[in-house]
Amino acid sequence: MNNSRILSKLSVAVLAVVFLSGCSSIKNLFQKKDVEKELAADIKVGAALLNIDGKIVVSEGDFDKYLTQMLQANPYFRGATAESLPKQLKRKFFDELIKQELIIAWANKNNVAAEEEFKKNYEELKKLVRRSLLVQSYEKKLFDEIAISDADVKDHFNKNKDKFVKEKGDVQVDGVEFADDIQASAFVTKVTGKEADFKKLAKETSEKTFKSFGRVDIKDYNSTLPKEIKDKLTTVAKFPSVVKVAIKNKVWVVCVSDKKDASYFSLDEVKDQLKEMLKINKFKEILNEKIDKLKNEFTLNINEDFFKDVVESAPAQAEPEIQETTPVKEDALATPKGAAAI
Repeated sequence: MNNSRILSKLSVAVLAVVFLSGCSSIKNLFQKKDVEKELAADIKVGAALLNIDGKIVVSEGDFDKYLTQMLQANPYFRGATAESLPKQLKRKFFDELIKQELIIAWANKNNVAAEEEFKKNYEELKKLVRRSLLVQSYEKKLFDEIAISDADVKDHFNKNKDKFVKEKGDVQVDGVEFADDIQASAFVTKVTGKEADFKKLAKETSEKTFKSFGRVDIKDYNSTLPKEIKDKLTTVAKFPSVVKVAIKNKVWVVCVSDKKDASYFSLDEVKDQLKEMLKINKFKEILNEKIDKLKNEFTLNINEDFFKDVVESAPAQAEPEIQETTPVKEDALATPKGAAAI
């Protein structure tokens, strides 16, 4: 990853900090502190990195906190740490912080916090954040209480080994079309025992009707193969093999060769990811159970007519597809470093 490319990405990524830089102080909003008290309680840690009018506005601790929040919020920097970034990137990020602090200094000087529109938006944001934190707090408690043992992981892995595919097994499929069975049978006799030269012999016999289907998944032959050829190949157990396949009024001679067996991840390669997957699936299951209990604990009164009116008054159109919450599957696991996708 070169620095120029990262720098261009960073200039976009730092926009997230406009909101995130206030996340830690948002939690204090519910303590009914005014702006002056919050600023007075803002203890600076480490060296002073930015002063405005003689006042420290960004300390080393502030900078590390903001930088960490930006990295966590942007998938492009997933896995990176503040310490791992080169000074050039940190300086680029710091330029964005300077812009923010100048705007904040101007806003404080002009008492923007006293404006009605600001206070209204501020209160609305507090409500939204409070809702979000309440839900997150509930879900976090449920999630943290879930324990997935190594035995659980091993048991699931052993029952689903065939799903942890590192590389799919496949074969090379080539074919040549003939006008009738007599010609096809004669060619089968010609190539029997010479499967390695099938492509060469097929082109010499009828280059116009020769076709290479490429490498095809050996498990289900799920490809652009004609159905008749696909059905025939599923019965082949020996490689290489040459078979005849009738398609309409023609006969194909097909060679399947160069079989490569599938390879699979070991338990050690996917253990951590699998444990996380099982925990997430268990969390979804428990959360649904808890929600069902909450429905019995509280009296719900849903205005279904509101939604019926919307449907009836809207122009006729295809119903939107509702995305159901489904368990995380093995093939959705993140690929271990240096390996192919599962």
